[in-house]
Amino acid sequence: MKKKIGCVIAYTPNQNNYGTSLQGYAMLRKIRDLGYDVEVIDYRKQLSQKQKLVFVWNAFRAGEIKELFKRYNSGKILKKFPHYAEGVKVRTDAVNEYKRQKLLPFFHEYVGYAALCEGAKRYAVVVVGSDQVWTPMSLPNQFFNLLFVPHEIRKVPYASSFGVNEIPKFQQKATGDYLDRFFSIGVREPRGKELVDSLSHQHARVVADPTLLLTAKEWEEEIRDAIMKEEAPYIFCYFLGTNQEARKEVRRLKASTGYKVVAIRHMDEYVPDDETFGDEAPYNVDPNGFIKYISKAAYVCTDSFHCSVFSIIFHRQFMTFYRFALSSKTGRNSRIDSLFSVLGISREHIFMEGDIVGKMKSKIDWSVVDRNLDALRTDSLNFLDESLR
Repeated sequence: MKKKIGCVIAYTPNQNNYGTSLQGYAMLRKIRDLGYDVEVIDYRKQLSQKQKLVFVWNAFRAGEIKELFKRYNSGKILKKFPHYAEGVKVRTDAVNEYKRQKLLPFFHEYVGYAALCEGAKRYAVVVVGSDQVWTPMSLPNQFFNLLFVPHEIRKVPYASSFGVNEIPKFQQKATGDYLDRFFSIGVREPRGKELVDSLSHQHARVVADPTLLLTAKEWEEEIRDAIMKEEAPYIFCYFLGTNQEARKEVRRLKASTGYKVVAIRHMDEYVPDDETFGDEAPYNVDPNGFIKYISKAAYVCTDSFHCSVFSIIFHRQFMTFYRFALSSKTGRNSRIDSLFSVLGISREHIFMEGDIVGKMKSKIDWSVVDRNLDALRTDSLNFLDESLR
């Protein structure tokens, strides 16, 4: 009988983020490839008014109140711009269909915290990851830190990320306490390892984001039947943030190359200026379609971690822009820095200033990158297998 693994992944119903869906799928696939039976622990919260207030207060103290305001405001914006709401619905439906096929068959629902705690006893090991599951805002939920899992059951974070460079002082002891409950810890970024090593008695290992565990050949097989309209040479743009300098640089690249711009608009939020950004702006794009657009692009411009990942997997000429101000305490640029550092990609491909045309044409030594990626992939799969045994 196969050992049953419970898996906690970043998942929100009707959320249309491509990276979240793809890393969740890759995580489940690789656990199954290793020979284990896996279920996604689908926790449906039933929070009291007091718990909701604690969550808001924690977000305020952690400097994440802007994120809460953005969530609160999103519904109003959908009502204000009906055409935008229409497009978002088309995209969300496409992502939901992907989830229905690739993720939901593995879900096991637990309604309320008591049911969650009881259900955890069904598993031999509970894995959490990947993505930004340990942000300061998530601490009170007692979910991604696996505080609902009994002491005697093995708990393993895989490629988990704090998403920030610093843990607020008022959270440091509680963070160290939950880290000490884990059997072994795999984090996605070197900065995450530094935080684990300094806040707990544990020593973390840097491992690959789950999307990097699949080879280019495996992803090509996944996206074989994905639909995309554009065939002529194009610049693919995927911006989650509002950085207008990034859009200006894309226009310069277009003027120099003559290539049209295919843009995935309005992902994290509505950006008014993006109404005129891009020659093509498809909405009916599921996660596999997203990968396919990257894999066929002449150039890729992005501020997204996972768009950068797939640009690397498919050896695209690409440029990554920082989404957060360098001075931001809650900024999440470190994961981009870590990705480039671990794989040996020059920081020339993180745009700060200068001539984007020249920088974009700067050659990447893909033989070095592939060698580093192969080593990271092998080490990461060994870590995962050893932790689940």
